[in-house]
Amino acid sequence: MRGAPAEGRESRVPLSKVAFDHPGTRAAWVNARRRVIARLTLWTILWVTSSLAPSLLQEFDVISMSDTGEGVLGLIVSLTFFAYLVILYLDVSALRSIKRIRRILEAAPWHPIPAARKHPLLKDASGVPVQLQLGPAGEADELRGVMSARGSVHRRRWPEAMEQGAWYAGDVEGHGVLALPGGTRLMEVRPRP
Repeated sequence: MRGAPAEGRESRVPLSKVAFDHPGTRAAWVNARRRVIARLTLWTILWVTSSLAPSLLQEFDVISMSDTGEGVLGLIVSLTFFAYLVILYLDVSALRSIKRIRRILEAAPWHPIPAARKHPLLKDASGVPVQLQLGPAGEADELRGVMSARGSVHRRRWPEAMEQGAWYAGDVEGHGVLALPGGTRLMEVRPRP
C-alpha cells in the first residue's frame, strides 16, 4: 500500500520538545557533518600532496624535469588548485546547510506528514523540487506549493521512501527540515526562488 509506512521504519514522531533532542536525528546530523568534514579533509590532503610531491621529488633528484616538464607540472598544479577551490566551495556550502539544519532542529519539533513528493516536471539547480503533503490523501489542500529540498551531504539525491511518509520540522511556508521517519536522511527545505 502506497500510503503505509515501510516495515521496520519508525513511524511515530518522538515526544521531545525539539527535533534535535531525538537520538536518531542527532546521530544523523552528526554523521552528515562528519562526512562533509572528512571529505573536505581528504581533498585538502590530496591537493597538498599532489602540489608538493612533484617539486619534492625533483628537489631530491628522484625525477628530473626539463623546462617543458615544469610547464606541464605548473598546468597540472593550477588545474588541481581550481578543482580544489570548487570542492572547497561545495563543502563549505554543505557545512552552512548543516548549520542551518541544526538551527531549525533546535527550534522546532518533528511533525509527521503523509508524504513528500518529488515534482516530476520541474528541475532545481540547488536541490530537488518537492511538494509536501500535509493532509490525508483526497483533501482539497493536499499538496503545498513546490519547494526546494537539498540533502546535507548529497545535494540532489532524493530518497524515494519519503513518498510513503516523512517527518517535517520548521515553518511549512518557509524554511524547514525534512527527514525519513526516525529522523534520518536530513534535507533542508526552503521556498524555491
